[in-house]
This record gives sequence, C-alpha cells and structure tokens, in this order.
Amino acid sequence: MSLRLLSLPDDILFNVTLYLTILDILALRKTCRALHAFGGNDQLWHRLISRFDLPLNLPPNVTASTAPAELLQQEAIKAIRLELNWRKPISHIHRSVSVSKGMREPYTHMQFLPGGRWLLTSQRYHRMLTTRTTTRICVWSFTDVDNPRCVFRVELAGTSRNLAMELKPDGISALLVFGIEENDHKFLEMRTISLREHIDAPYAMRTLTSPETWKRLELPPYPTQGDRVIQDIQLTGGILTLTVAIFGHDVSWHILLMKSDVGELHWVSPRFTKDFGLLQVRTQGDRIFLFGQRHSCNYVHVHKLPLSSLEQRRSFPSMTSPIRPPDLDFLDLGPEIYRQTHSLPDGVQTMADTLHVPRMLTKNISVTMFDITGAENLSGWGYIMQYPIIDSRTDEMIPQSPSQGVWIRCREATAQQLVQIGTTGRRMVWMEHELETGRNRVMKFQMAAEDWECPTEKMTVVHGLLLPPEPNLPFALNACNSLAFDELSGRLCLAFYDGGLHVLDFA
Repeated sequence: MSLRLLSLPDDILFNVTLYLTILDILALRKTCRALHAFGGNDQLWHRLISRFDLPLNLPPNVTASTAPAELLQQEAIKAIRLELNWRKPISHIHRSVSVSKGMREPYTHMQFLPGGRWLLTSQRYHRMLTTRTTTRICVWSFTDVDNPRCVFRVELAGTSRNLAMELKPDGISALLVFGIEENDHKFLEMRTISLREHIDAPYAMRTLTSPETWKRLELPPYPTQGDRVIQDIQLTGGILTLTVAIFGHDVSWHILLMKSDVGELHWVSPRFTKDFGLLQVRTQGDRIFLFGQRHSCNYVHVHKLPLSSLEQRRSFPSMTSPIRPPDLDFLDLGPEIYRQTHSLPDGVQTMADTLHVPRMLTKNISVTMFDITGAENLSGWGYIMQYPIIDSRTDEMIPQSPSQGVWIRCREATAQQLVQIGTTGRRMVWMEHELETGRNRVMKFQMAAEDWECPTEKMTVVHGLLLPPEPNLPFALNACNSLAFDELSGRLCLAFYDGGLHVLDFA
C-alpha cells in the first residue's frame, strides 16, 4: 500500500522537512493548502534559519529565534534574491532614488545603521564671511525609500572628528556620539535623538538642551604629551570605544572606553596597544577585539571587556599626583583569550595605511587592506583575511589559524578608495580610481559562501564591477566623494561634491 505524504504524523513530517533547504520548503508550500499551512510553522522556520548562511535584514530588536515564520520567509526570499543578483556579472539596480535638500557642501562621513533604514552623515564647511569651520550632522530615514526624509539636523562650530550612532531598544530613538575639535579644544557630544521627526527646511535645526538628551564630555588627561587626534568612534551594545592617536616623538595608539549609561571615559592601559602600528578596535558582547599591523604582520588580540570596572569607575583619578603606581589610573583588559598573528606573503613589508574592518562583528571577521606602497610587484592588489574566531556551537573562541588569505586582483595604475565592508564581512564595495584617466568606478567583492543552499551556484569568490565609470544614472562617479554600504538590505548610498545623495537598491 502506498503511503501518502500527508498521511504521515506531524512529528515525522516535521523531521523529514528538516532535510530540505529553504528553496525546497518554498516549493513545497506551493503544492497544496495543507502543505502550505504546514510549511509556515514557526518552529520549522526557526530550525531552517538557524543553518541559513545568508544574513537576514530583520527589524530592530527582532531575532531570528523569535521572529514569526512569515517574516523569516519574507526576509529569506529577499536575502536569496540579493545573493543571486550580487553574483551576476552585472548586478541589477532595482531602485534608484535621488536625495537633494539644497545643502551644497560635500559629505565627509556617511554610515548606514545595519538594515539600511537610517543613514548618518556629516558635512564640513565655512560660514560666509568667516574662516571658522562648521560641522553639520544629519540623520536620514529610508524606512520609506521612495520618500526619504531628514529626521535630525544640527550645526556646531568646529571640525567633526568621526561619529557613530546606535538604535535605542525602543526602535524609535537613537544615541548619537560625535567628536568635535574647536581651537585645539577636543571633546565629545552625546545626544539622544528621536527618529520620528520630519525636518523639511534645508537649514532647520533640532536643538536638544535637556540633560537627559544632551551631554558634552572632555577627553580625560593623559600622562604622555602630544597632540591627541580621535581616529575612530565605535558604539556597540551601549559600549563607546574611542581610538586615539597621540603624536609626540612618535605616534602611539590608545583606547578610551565608556558605558553610555555611566558617562565617564577611561583610558585602557597602553601596554595592550604598544605593539600595534595601526590599530582598529571593535567590541562585541563582553569582548574587545584589537586589530593591528606592524611591518609584515597583522594581529588580532581578543580580551574580555572590563564591564565591572567601567560601572564602578565614576570619575577619572587626577594625573597631577607626584606618586602614581604603574597602571593605577588605567583599565586593565586582563589576559588574552585569543591571539592570532598572520604574516603577509613573502616580500611584502606593508600594504596599507588603514586596515578595513566591519563596523560590527559577527562569527566571521574579514580584515582587508589594499596596496598603497606602489611596489612594482604588488601594484593593483588587495588582500583580505577572514578569521573564523567564534564557534557557533559553543560561542567560544576557536584556537586556530585564520582561513587562507585571498588576493584581490585590481587593475594596474588604480587606487582603491572609500572601502566599505558589510556588517557580516561577507560583502565589500569600494571606489576604484584610474590614475591616468581620473575615471572612477565602483567595485564589488564577496567571500565564498559556506553553506549556500542553491545547487546551481558555485561556492566561488565574487569580484567584479558594480557600477561602470559612466552608469546609466543621473550622476557621474567622478563627482562622488563618499560611500555608505549596507549588505543586509543591499543598499548603496553615494554622496557628491555638490551635496547631493543618491541611493541604489540591489535587493
């Protein structure tokens, strides 16, 4: 006697469907009403998504383990379509939106929050009849891409020194942090802003003055004399991280840490950064990651975040005391829980003045650098390393070497600029500038997928052209001076010297 699929008990049918891919489940749901209902089971989709390799663009504060099946299916379909589009020789642009609000100054910084719904920008300019530098900071909403709007705008005297933003748990407000330098005076500002505003006028400002929404922080004193420059600002999980370069007899790198709800900045002991030439710092959960380069080696050092010390230290001790025991005033990161040293290929001394690292970290971390030395045997090359340092089964550090570094072959006589790495480190875009002709084009790159479900697609590295020098769009890439990229939504924002913004969707 033949056994029909629908006559199987639900628990057996459930176990059978676990052997299927998401594409198989989508096809199964089209066969009949009963299997359509069964294929929409929340528990089934939670199991399917747990082994789904592509990143999902879920709403803020929604996790894959708690999201309903209908939402997971919708976002999985978008992720698959984006993957297939990204792997095409020429990726199709599904939507193109021009954003111009009459602000003619070029953008100096752009950053998408993960998901591509919010864009943080800064502009620097001189007011008419004055020589004083002014910084304008804006937050743009792309929740309705066809009707983007500015939800926050502020102008401050001084030069912006990096900025960062993170959504609040309520999903309708955000914490904004930016560094400002004015007349050799350096400080940070922290503002809690609403994401529900709508600022129509190009120069209308939103002024926040209450202590709950606005705070100014001075950089704490430091024993070493020299000019201090904020190189990077990171805000992840309520932890504020500043990377500061001090220019004295030599350049030294230092770290400032703070919990955003405590409000005191603290220096990390310099013994943790003294071996780094370049330095990029990221945090994730209760860990702090230090990426650096010196000579022909790249380093990854991982420590536990001193969260209890950050909560207990409400004030910074005085630096004027004549007797100061070593490291008394500094945060101690404790012993390393992971260290990795990766040597560049033979004959390569250094390739970059900047290590490109995702702004947020996941289980795999991609670190990229491009040749800036002009060496004849390396001209037109980049190098990317991926560190699989988190075990998904135990959530512990993996004591193993990084995966083999991948060379990125770039055209000769070109400079690689405006590098943007996605949140998961899977995809990357950058501007390639031709030194002889002066033309620009946007390039794309993607590491090989680990568990890509589509059997018709090979597990290969993607490297090719995303936008040609003269795209069939209402702009010229030579006028582009800044990029922002979000790999979850497949959204690319280009800023131009005339103050215009243009948003392209590839999903």
